[in-house]
Amino acid sequence: MTYSVILHVPRKSGISSEEFKHHWETIHVPLVKKLVGYEFPLSYTRHYIERPVATHPVDPALDGSGTTVEESQGFSDVDGVAILTFANKEHYDKFSRKLVEAKKHAVYKEDLGGFVDVAALKALFAGETKATGRDGGMVGWSFVGSV
Repeated sequence: MTYSVILHVPRKSGISSEEFKHHWETIHVPLVKKLVGYEFPLSYTRHYIERPVATHPVDPALDGSGTTVEESQGFSDVDGVAILTFANKEHYDKFSRKLVEAKKHAVYKEDLGGFVDVAALKALFAGETKATGRDGGMVGWSFVGSV
């Protein structure tokens, strides 16, 4: 059973959305990969929040006068969402232990503080994860990477 960590990531005050994304993609993720080696997650997916958020029709046939999906007020401070998927809880624990080793942790914290509002960073821990493919069947993580 996979184990996932879902992060709501706010960018640090004073940096643009473009700088935030560039740092996360080109500096932070490669750094984490270097620090933890083989304990890197099976996948580390990053979603960047659109600003300003337009409303989107629930039904594409609607002309805008029907039901729409709008941004929830509670997420206005989130600039990115990351989903780190691990083979299991043990894999996550090994990853975490690698990141808290003294020298590695100092490097990790310094980098994170350079582009993330660390005080506002939030994490959710998800156990069992289910995914449905467009054909209606269940899909798994075997295509993502090796364990």
